[in-house]
Amino acid sequence: MRQYPLLVFLVIINCLLSFKTQAQPLPSLTLKDVTVKELQAIYDKYGYSHYLIVKNAEIPPIFLEHFPKDFDKLPASDERNELFIRILTPLALKINQEIMSEREHMLKLEKSYLSKQSLTTKEEQELEALAKKYDVFTRLKGKDRIELYFNQLKIKINQVYPSFLISISAVETDWGSSRIVQEANSLYKELVWHTPEGLTPQGEDEDHTYKIRIFPNLYESMKSYALKFNSNISYEHARFLRDLRYRSEIVPSGKGVVHAMLFQSPLKNYIGILDYTITFYKLMLLDQAPLAPVLREKETVLTKKKGK
Repeated sequence: MRQYPLLVFLVIINCLLSFKTQAQPLPSLTLKDVTVKELQAIYDKYGYSHYLIVKNAEIPPIFLEHFPKDFDKLPASDERNELFIRILTPLALKINQEIMSEREHMLKLEKSYLSKQSLTTKEEQELEALAKKYDVFTRLKGKDRIELYFNQLKIKINQVYPSFLISISAVETDWGSSRIVQEANSLYKELVWHTPEGLTPQGEDEDHTYKIRIFPNLYESMKSYALKFNSNISYEHARFLRDLRYRSEIVPSGKGVVHAMLFQSPLKNYIGILDYTITFYKLMLLDQAPLAPVLREKETVLTKKKGK
């Protein structure tokens, strides 16, 4: 009988030691200054061996503020391109989570309006803020104004497919090796006009009135482009096509809107390049990939591409 207290004590100590040694999940991990080798080690630690995930697996929430300092030293190859995709995938998924959360809030406002045929002062202010953000303008007043807002916002606030975001950034930055992404964190060569601020373009002497916009990190660059796609009139046809597919309950895919990008770049065969990039690297699978809610060591099991 005297041995029981000692046995209980040892069991408790063992449980405490086990608890301390278990890796506790993190909400996410944000990396600022890393090398390619350091990044690979971190990806290995959290089981992020490839961007093509197996069933029931999730993309770890590892967010890079900048590409690795020696990323441009990697030789052009599928290996470099695959790392490029791995870097941008969590960012694209995070941004889409935020967009869809905003869409859900907008739909709740609409539901409230339909049930009461009116909005509270706070709800009306929130709706006006969304309309301003997504560049919805009207001179209508009252119910006509509110109903137009909801009709337009349901088209504008929607998923900007990860395959779409990643393939365009790959083309615009030469898979992360270009000067604009190294010096300006610019993934889409967004421009600013008539301002001294920004990165001066090289080899483009036709127009000195613009510069390349500088972003504090990759997330802000991708977020800015996603908002531009969802609000700018230049992408109206692409949004209409997306909305048509969405209402028809067609499986979401960046390939579905790529062909509406005909006039968005001076590059020859821009659409063909984007389509090929999405197809070859199977980026369409990322459009439905889940982002893990927390980061756990070796929790995510990922696949490797055939032939690797």
